[in-house]
Amino acid sequence: MRFQLNERVLTLYFEGELNSYNADNMEREIEDVVSKQDFDTLYLDFSNLHYISSAGLRIILKLKQKYNDTHVIEASLEIYDVFNMTGFTNIMDVKKALKRVYISGAQVIGEGYFSTVYRIDKDTIIKVFNRTSDPEQIERELKLAKEAFVRGIPTAISFDIVKVDDKYGVRFEMLDCMPLRDAFINNPDQYESLVERYATLLKKINTTECDDVAIPMIKYKMIEKLESFKDEFEPKVYEKCLKLLSDVPDRNTFIHGDCHFKNIMVQGDELLLIDMDTLSRGHPIFELARLRAPYIAFEELMPGNSTTFFKIGKELIDKIYHDLIVKYFGKFDQNIEDKIALVSYVHMCVWIKKNTPEKTDAFKYFYEKLKVLVEKVDDLDLGI
Repeated sequence: MRFQLNERVLTLYFEGELNSYNADNMEREIEDVVSKQDFDTLYLDFSNLHYISSAGLRIILKLKQKYNDTHVIEASLEIYDVFNMTGFTNIMDVKKALKRVYISGAQVIGEGYFSTVYRIDKDTIIKVFNRTSDPEQIERELKLAKEAFVRGIPTAISFDIVKVDDKYGVRFEMLDCMPLRDAFINNPDQYESLVERYATLLKKINTTECDDVAIPMIKYKMIEKLESFKDEFEPKVYEKCLKLLSDVPDRNTFIHGDCHFKNIMVQGDELLLIDMDTLSRGHPIFELARLRAPYIAFEELMPGNSTTFFKIGKELIDKIYHDLIVKYFGKFDQNIEDKIALVSYVHMCVWIKKNTPEKTDAFKYFYEKLKVLVEKVDDLDLGI
């Protein structure tokens, strides 16, 4: 039996069968290993275990009783069912092995900073997380997606977490879908309809009530980030931004937080969200500010970013953003745009400091934009 000790986490790797014939020897071997190690958490890796009997289960129970922080991982479906039927899943953490999916040659239908979306076949797409190595974080996103779905937000139905090489992904069933970005490119004659449906989706998200306290309030998350980088701002700018953000009314309505058109799929007449890890609650200004960032702010900083990231030129991106705001509010008002932009630049400043602190020129660029708007804007009231 192999074992590995890493940062006070001991992992035992089981192989073959754990049955009445080898249980005594296996128990002695396990005790010989664990008694010589200094650890806090014990993982039992069952990725190569094909069968476990009641004698094997008794060994696992003894380990759980002796070392409370004991977890079974990578259990096959058959072995997981044994643990589930015998009640072990009620007393300890047992995780099923993830199905492996191969994406070699698969069509890329969406690509962003945090994930890439592949079409595997006619019925299936896989969202692969480029920067997330924690399956529990992905599980959290699935729970958020289900919470939104049951409250009427049109989200793609996710089935399970999968392994893609050394990364994690989520499998969605999506029939004949395409990213909303592609719909704008491929169907210019449907432009007005697509913008209208896009605005309707945003308003649906931002008017759907949610009182689940597990879903964070975006205002307080932004204020917390602003406060953590307080020393990067001039006192006058910091105090004004803090006051403006603090005065935004709290709302128990959904905020998607990254609702650009690469995170939206078109399936027939429906627009469906596939990226829910930024889901929160709050005032719509935070939705619109976060949306302005990829559409407008990054292009301001890096001319040509729209073509690089969205594969669409700046002129069309500007038009889509402008028309989306018009559809959302029923008009275009520069005062409203300034307020959205101010929050967007606060977001960009703290995002850069948190994720790419070495990009001091980028921070300086957005900070100068923010300083101009701080002098102009006295409140963040959007009239909605």
